[in-house]
This record gives sequence, C-alpha cells and structure tokens, in this order.
Amino acid sequence: MFVRRFSLPIAAVASALTAVVGFAVPLPAMAASTIVLSGIQYDPAGTDTRTNAHLNQEFFTIRNLSTRPINLTGYMVKDVANHTYVFPRGYVLKGRTTAIIRTGRNRNTAVTLYWNQGNYIWNNTGDTARFMTPAGKTFDTCSYKAVTGRTRVAC
Repeated sequence: MFVRRFSLPIAAVASALTAVVGFAVPLPAMAASTIVLSGIQYDPAGTDTRTNAHLNQEFFTIRNLSTRPINLTGYMVKDVANHTYVFPRGYVLKGRTTAIIRTGRNRNTAVTLYWNQGNYIWNNTGDTARFMTPAGKTFDTCSYKAVTGRTRVAC
C-alpha cells in the first residue's frame, strides 16, 4: 500500500519563465507538482551485502510531467530518518523524462544520479519519501509498507 499526496499548483509560471528567458529556470514553488516521485526500489534482490553494485540496485525515480526542462538545483528528497538527497547544482531534468537516483556511488549522467551512500536508505518494512523545495517545503510524498513478494512501489 502506498499513499501519494501533492498539491496541484499552476505549472504555467515555469513555462512562462522558460519561454521568456529561453533556457531552463529553477522550478518555482508554485509549479512544483510538475515534478513527482514516480517510484522506489526499496529492497534489491538477493542478500543485503552493502557492495556498491547492490546499493545501486536500490533507488527512487522522479518524473518531469511537463514538456519543459526544469532546473532542480537544491531540491531534496528525504526519508523518515531524514537521510537527504540534494539535487546537484545545474541539474536540469528534460520535459517528459524520468530520472533514477541510485543509493550507491558512480558518475552522474543526465538521467541517472548517485546518492554516494555506503548503506541502504529505504527501509524494507516501510518508509516515506518527501520531495522538497530548496526552502524545505514538501510538495510530493510517497509512502509504502512492506508487502510479501514486493520490492518496489510505484508512486
């Protein structure tokens, strides 16, 4: 079971700013619902070995629902224990694109980012992801509880 909660503010502000400026601009708090949490792989297959390869099988995904690129510099995702992932400076997610944020280490690409952690983040028994603005305002959440045979949740 999962719970999803987010506001539905006007996304036109981001589109108008992008059109005027001509490139991706930081996402205004009003338009935050154009980026959503789309899933969490919380229990990778196999034994929890804490190897980097296994840590990278744990991840969460976000989706840009708009057609415009959105600058996510400083935006955050936190779990219940306040483990915090901060999107790097200059990170722009293209329109209609999904990005995957893996727990372990590697080199970031346009659609795959790395948290650079040495331990698992998402609890196998249940957890909540909060997607937050740089100012700390939560605009999307995804919660789950453990279900036998399930290792991933779609938000």
